[in-house]
Order: sequence, then C-alpha cells, then structure tokens
Amino acid sequence: MRFKEVRLSEYRNVQLQALTLEGRDAFVVGPNGQGKTNLLEALSLVTALRSFRTTQNRTLVRWGGGGEARLFFRLEHEQLGETELELSFKHGSKQVWLDGEKVGRLGEVLGRFPTVPFSSQDIQLLRGTPQARRQFLDLAIAAVDARYLDHLRKFHQALKERNRCLKERRPAAVRNAFEPTLAEHAAAVVRLRREAMAQLSRHLEEAYQTIATEDESPELCYLPNVEAEEPDAYGQLWKEHLERDQAMESTQRGPHRDDFNLRLFDRRAREYGSEGQQRGLVLSLRLAQARWFFERTGVHPVILADDILGELDPRRRQGFWNALLPDTQVIASGTELPRAEQSRPWAIWRVENGIFSPDAA
Repeated sequence: MRFKEVRLSEYRNVQLQALTLEGRDAFVVGPNGQGKTNLLEALSLVTALRSFRTTQNRTLVRWGGGGEARLFFRLEHEQLGETELELSFKHGSKQVWLDGEKVGRLGEVLGRFPTVPFSSQDIQLLRGTPQARRQFLDLAIAAVDARYLDHLRKFHQALKERNRCLKERRPAAVRNAFEPTLAEHAAAVVRLRREAMAQLSRHLEEAYQTIATEDESPELCYLPNVEAEEPDAYGQLWKEHLERDQAMESTQRGPHRDDFNLRLFDRRAREYGSEGQQRGLVLSLRLAQARWFFERTGVHPVILADDILGELDPRRRQGFWNALLPDTQVIASGTELPRAEQSRPWAIWRVENGIFSPDAA
C-alpha cells in the first residue's frame, strides 16, 4: 500500500493542507512542535481509526476550528487498486467514506489499510505501564482480526456492567446475568492474544537479528493475568474472588490486567538491557508488527517513522533499514535531513506552523 495524496482540514494545528506524495518515500523536516508528528498520526488513522497518541477524538480537531476534522487520502492498494478514503472526526463521533460511499459499519475498513507508526515514545512499550502495552496489543490485533475487536468490545461492555453491579451492591442475580457473557469473551480475547503474541515473537526474533550486534535471544512473552482457557474457569475465578471484588468495587482479575514483556538472554530487557539494546528491541517489535500485518493481510503496511533513529549507533540504524520489507513506503520525519545511510529516494517536505511545503532542492 502507498499514500499518493493527503488532504487535511481542521486537524490538530493544520487548518487546510494538501500533500501529493510523488514516488515512494517522503521525509518531513522541521523544528519540534510544527506538525511533523501530527501528519504521521493522521496517516496512521486509516488503520484502526484510532490515534497512536491519544484515545480522545476531540484532541484531533483543531482548536478554534469548526468542530470537525476532515482527512482525505488517495492510496494505491494491492487488493483494491487506487482507492479514496475519507475520515471525519467530531467531538463525539467518527465517520468513514470509501470511494465516495459512506461506510455503515466501521469494522468493514479496520485493518484494510495497514500502517505501523514508529515513535521515540515506543520505548514505553518496554519501560512503561501494562496499560500502554495492552493498548499496543489491542490496536495491533484489531487491525488484522475483526473477531478480536468484536470480542474485546463485548468483553469491556460486560465488564463495565459487572463493575457497576459491584459498585452499586446490586443483587447477585443481576450480577450473574453478565458473567457468562463476560467469561465467554474473556476466554476468546486471551486465546487470540496468545496466538498473536506467538506469531509476533517469531517475527521479532527475525527482525532483531538485523539490528543486533550478536545473537541476544530476543523474546516476546505474553503474561496473561489469569491462566484459564475455558469460560467456565473465568466464572469460577470470579466466584472465588467475589469478596475482594466487592471490597474494591471492581473486577480485579481478567484480561483487562494482562501484560507482556520483552526479554534478552532470558532476562527482562527492562532491567538488564543497555540503552541501545532496549531501543533496538522496541524497533524490532514494530518491525515484527509490520511483517505480521503483511503475513496476515497480504498488504504492505506503510512505515511511519517519527524521528526514531537518533539514539541508535550506526550499525543498528543501518540494520533498521535492512529489516524493512521490500516495496515498503516509508514516510519519516526529523528535525534534520536524513542521514547518509538512509539513502532512499526521499521527497523532502518542510513544515512550519502546520504548513507543509515541498523542498524543490
């Protein structure tokens, strides 16, 4: 897949801009705070209709604008040919048009336009909270598996109802009405997460070999909060922990508490990895995601690289470029022009205060 044209209206700090992306790759250069990351975020929205930076749609709309952000994309797609996609974000809703036709069910477009964002903030996938890692996992799997998104939504809906019952001290019969649905979707979510993590781990190992200076045995380890495979096991667990759940007024065990970790030499990279190893490992996780997307969909994901390589040594930087799949479009950003080893056919764009201009030089 490749982006060929982008038009943004009332998006973040962009009032109205149009970019024609000639050729394959584009590099956006400019000082911090001018709109580089905003552009990459806008491009990433085509995949899961959610930002990799925030869960609040209202922050996507330009402050002082008309209350609605509009995004238009013309893409070249392996399966759909030349395609037009339009997105609208308002404070409480989002809408999608595909080739001029309004999409009734947003699930119909999820994952059809894969992108993989790389950001310096990705290091939080290793150092940050379990919530950040779950969000990564949920977005990645939902982008290629509509079943997962359906199970995840229904799990969280039932979890919300059970928690309300606990908080409001509702009768057991009311609470019990939600638990079979909660258990059914909890088991499905964990099963699909386990499958995805096994596949991502294989790709992680392959990607890391191109970045590492030696064989460092990288691993991606899924850490389910509950070791249960069948719905009945979840139902029994919640009965056993009911007293604690009532005291805390929320469900304390389940997939909403899952986590994963990244390891090197069979040790947690968070504690034992060097700075270069940690950043190389997180880059490899995103590369693994790109390879997994292609494996699952047959569509080359677009790489959105937001000023990510400055803290890597030259060998690891070169390894990153070597690890990219052939025919992959890369749209990157930085405060300086690309380094010498990034010898791709870049089209250079400069940005200042949300205004993007092609660099004729």
